[in-house]
Amino acid sequence: MGALTLPVLLLTGCQNHHDIIDSTVDWYHRQEGGLIATQRPPPPGVNGPYPRVGLTPTTAPELPSPELRQDITNNLLQSRNFAQRMAVRNGTLTPDIPPPPVQAKTATPATPGKPGENGQPASPLPDGAMGAVLDAADSPEPTSSSTSPSPVAASPPSPVVAPTGSKSSKTPDEPEIAMPEFRGNAPKVATEVEGPLPDVPSAPPAAPSIAGFAVPSDANLKDPVKPDYDLSTPEGTIITFLPQSDQLAPGQDAALDKLVQSRGNALFYLHCSGETTSMDPADQAQAVQLGLLRARTLSAALTQRGVPASILHISSSAFGPGARVSTKG
Repeated sequence: MGALTLPVLLLTGCQNHHDIIDSTVDWYHRQEGGLIATQRPPPPGVNGPYPRVGLTPTTAPELPSPELRQDITNNLLQSRNFAQRMAVRNGTLTPDIPPPPVQAKTATPATPGKPGENGQPASPLPDGAMGAVLDAADSPEPTSSSTSPSPVAASPPSPVVAPTGSKSSKTPDEPEIAMPEFRGNAPKVATEVEGPLPDVPSAPPAAPSIAGFAVPSDANLKDPVKPDYDLSTPEGTIITFLPQSDQLAPGQDAALDKLVQSRGNALFYLHCSGETTSMDPADQAQAVQLGLLRARTLSAALTQRGVPASILHISSSAFGPGARVSTKG
């Protein structure tokens, strides 16, 4: 019977990409019955056609312009060089741990009757006398009724002088320090001002003139004039780009087609920006460069839709969202 069962298992193992182990496990599950005996759901796409090599993409994906990629590469190189120099300047993070101090060799106690190590003199006590001395030190003081003398007379212990500030076992406990008497909450500081507030002068007081000291020439000058930023929002249709890239964001074709259809004979003003978030002049100059690259991409998209290149006016700034296309300048 066993000889017939083995070929059957071998034959069933070749069906449906099942080996002999899977077939044996399935047969055991069917014998158990219940939920474990049911078949598992097929994997997704088991009945679909096998993918062919000809279905792979043949067109290259859209990438940023070579100029922008080169700028990104230069920024990464500068960041790497700066990190290397900062690492050399800060030094290693591993602290300089000094070696452990050399431990002095402990002296070996000398054996009674023998010369000790390290030039120590030999103990004058005979063998067995040290134990008697220790026993005598631990025993209570002898009374007048005791007749048996101790083997070795032990010297009375020297009185221990208690250090200053410490309690002795024979001295009475010191009185506790009295706590200060509670007199209620502290008075609150008045924060409300009664009466009219003093007038604040519109200008600082004049610099005092002291004999023998020259008053600086800029003492009475006004504060420096702040930059007159153009905080107005330009008009026009917003054209978005991918973050920190000169690639158009997906879904901009409808906005570009609407601009071309509604232009008529008007000029196009392209206000592009680089979306900087820093006041550093170098960062703002890089953002203006990104705005020019975005203007070039936007101009190419408009010329492909039949807009003449001669009617396109390009401007770039460091602040702003992507680009705005307007017909009013």
